[in-house]
Amino acid sequence: MESKNLTQNINPLYLLASLALGTIGAAAFNALRKGSTETAQQHVFEENMSANASAPQSPKRPTKKHVINKLMAKNANENELVKELKNLEEITCEIERVSNLAYDLKLQVLPLNVNPMLGNSNYRSVFGGEGFLPETAFVNHDCYILQHPNFGPNDLLSRTKRWLRSGPRKHLLFSPDEVKAGIVVVGGLLPGLNVIIRELTMCLFYNYKVQNIFGAKYGYNGIYNNDWIKLDPKMVKTIHHQGGCFLGTARSKFDGEMIVDELAKNGINQVYLIGGLGCMKSAEQLYEIIKDRNLKISIVVIPKSIENEIPIIDKSFGFETAIEEAQNPLKAAYQETHSKRYSVGIVRLWGVHTGFLALNASLAFRSVNICLVPEFEFDLYGEKGLLQYVYSRLQHKGTCIIVVAEGAASSLRDCKINDKGRDASGNVKQGDIGLFLKNAILEFTREKGLNAEVKYIDPQYMVRAGKANSLDSKLCSQLAQNAIHASMAGFTGFAVGHVSNKTCMIPLNEMNSGNYANRITPSNISWQRLLAGTGQPSFINNEQDI
Repeated sequence: MESKNLTQNINPLYLLASLALGTIGAAAFNALRKGSTETAQQHVFEENMSANASAPQSPKRPTKKHVINKLMAKNANENELVKELKNLEEITCEIERVSNLAYDLKLQVLPLNVNPMLGNSNYRSVFGGEGFLPETAFVNHDCYILQHPNFGPNDLLSRTKRWLRSGPRKHLLFSPDEVKAGIVVVGGLLPGLNVIIRELTMCLFYNYKVQNIFGAKYGYNGIYNNDWIKLDPKMVKTIHHQGGCFLGTARSKFDGEMIVDELAKNGINQVYLIGGLGCMKSAEQLYEIIKDRNLKISIVVIPKSIENEIPIIDKSFGFETAIEEAQNPLKAAYQETHSKRYSVGIVRLWGVHTGFLALNASLAFRSVNICLVPEFEFDLYGEKGLLQYVYSRLQHKGTCIIVVAEGAASSLRDCKINDKGRDASGNVKQGDIGLFLKNAILEFTREKGLNAEVKYIDPQYMVRAGKANSLDSKLCSQLAQNAIHASMAGFTGFAVGHVSNKTCMIPLNEMNSGNYANRITPSNISWQRLLAGTGQPSFINNEQDI
């Protein structure tokens, strides 16, 4: 009934003008139709400011819990942030809406905070980290990134998501002298964490002149225990040359109310969370609590995952380094197996839910014979099972190299590997699939009268503890800088990541929706390349019946 009334209230001429001229042109047309004596430009600006309260919301966006009568600013005609926020609220705007503190706090007056990086002339000094960007370097208010840039005959542009473009904004919601930033790393280690910590500190300090930058020791525990350390460029100057995590990280309980209490007590108004899927879910809860309390605190997530399971984004930082680090144990397995007859090498890599690391490490090494991932089930026994295939290969080739993702333990169809309980975050700790396969192969080949050897290598902690390579270091720097650009403009409740090789802001409710699971599928081109290279079968006995 409500949608029917909204439809009746929209003037058909206005809709036609919207299609022909766009939002601004339609507003000008509507102004002329009403016979306004004001100039078209003034009328368009004033009408758009007041229209946001009554304009119907796009069904794709979350329903707002409050109504904004006006969004105004000092020198509003010059404030690019006001224009961007108003554009995101327009019914004709197809960009996925990212929350902003200006709306969450129901602000009616925005300050005109000019970005310190804005240059004043064509000839400017870059020393000091400010005043070096021309106006053309700032993001315009209608910029977006397409989720899928490639289109086929049956694809429609209207069906793909449009994510808000990240990057520096000319005008800011936060004044640099009011910012008190907190950096928190949760979950496991990953190459590049120190690069991000360093870049967050450097960009805040030099580019935005923020003096109060703090890091929480050991994840959420640092917030619970009020264990913060003040960061400055001198402290973090060289940490990107080291692996591990300068601030420390941990898996721990999550108490959103307590975390927000501590943030408010310590005056932290910008929170930069670095974590995986669990971190994004907890960050969304923090955002909702902060919004309900009307606090001026922005929440930004820089997502990470060594197995590259983060949805929507192209890839997680640290993933390329993990592929590179995995080559050394693969080389060791190759040398071991090719130095003895009837020898099998097994290398276990990260990947509880998805096998992207095992897949890409195998593709990079080019000498892997079998790759097992969580996405595809397989049989251990039987005529077409894994053990029979390994035995046959040893008879004909003498060697076999197997790469297995840790989550492949759950893909066994004809036997079960017992779990090892749960970690501090509640995640299931699966049994050791590599050790299980080693014992199964030894037992099977001995029963066949073959004196085989199996070398099992588990390099998981070596792979994740190293420092980021050049490619990941660049990616980490871009993510950290763009997280700050968005937060300084007041955006909150989002994750920053690369989509189609461009940095954008993705609302946390989209990241946590479950509609974008990042998994290997049979049609995945990389998986097809692997099968073409290894020649491995499906390892399923009754494949014709499935």
